[in-house]
Amino acid sequence: MSAPSFYSDRTNGAVARTHEELPEATADGLKALVERRIDSNFLAEEFPSYCSDGNGIEGTNKFSVGPDLTALVPGATWPLWQEETDDATLFDIVEYVGQRVSKPSNAEYHSFLRHYELDFDKKAGREQFRAEVNQILSRGGTVFEMNSQMQVQRVGPPEVQTALRSLRPDTGDVTLDALLETARNLYLSRDEADRATAIEKLWDGFERLKTIDDPTDKKRSVTALLAHISDPAVRDLINEEMTALTKIGNSFQIRHHEVGKHPLPADAQDYIATRMVNVIVLLLDQSGRLAPA
Repeated sequence: MSAPSFYSDRTNGAVARTHEELPEATADGLKALVERRIDSNFLAEEFPSYCSDGNGIEGTNKFSVGPDLTALVPGATWPLWQEETDDATLFDIVEYVGQRVSKPSNAEYHSFLRHYELDFDKKAGREQFRAEVNQILSRGGTVFEMNSQMQVQRVGPPEVQTALRSLRPDTGDVTLDALLETARNLYLSRDEADRATAIEKLWDGFERLKTIDDPTDKKRSVTALLAHISDPAVRDLINEEMTALTKIGNSFQIRHHEVGKHPLPADAQDYIATRMVNVIVLLLDQSGRLAPA
């Protein structure tokens, strides 16, 4: 399920996704969505209030929701939003709700109590909630997105998203594939330290890739790897880029942390990671080591 688009999206294109912190309106929108879904019984299957005139669920037992939520999300309050909520806590609450939602629908009607018992569809509830969350995050211009596991990830700006989606290693080298897949998964983390580790894994994978065609001689292996690129001009360009990326890895605190190595600023992570991923993807693709989309 996808949320309906807006006129401005259709005419001007999507909002640029650059915000690392939630704009106030975006945070307020997520808070309102969480309350709306709790109030409309999307958590009733997990926290049922049973009909006194039958055996079915007629609503949500909010007395059960509160203690469970605050136990699992220590920064949360119940009732919600009694204290200022930082982005990490808000995302935890959104994930908490997302992992428990189930879309309610009316079942048997009880005329005496004048209410319906409820049926539930967990898949539909998750799809709807995820689409609603992602529309708010997208329209707010944030770099975050909720995935199909109902977890909020930092997907980064569009160029990072495109590069990471293309990173599908299928080299036959278990260690290399694991390094690149770990890097891809870690780079989607909301934690800046995880993204720094992801960049380190990318450089480790790059160095291993340079030995894959001839493990006994790195220079010969690089020449063989580049030989998969048929266009001489592109081959020379990628050779220069590989040299530049090797220098970056040796100059910054990526693979080496000796005194004198420069720390990589957080605001440069997307640029550096995108350069490296794009080169790796091209080399994998040209050498037949990229899994199909």
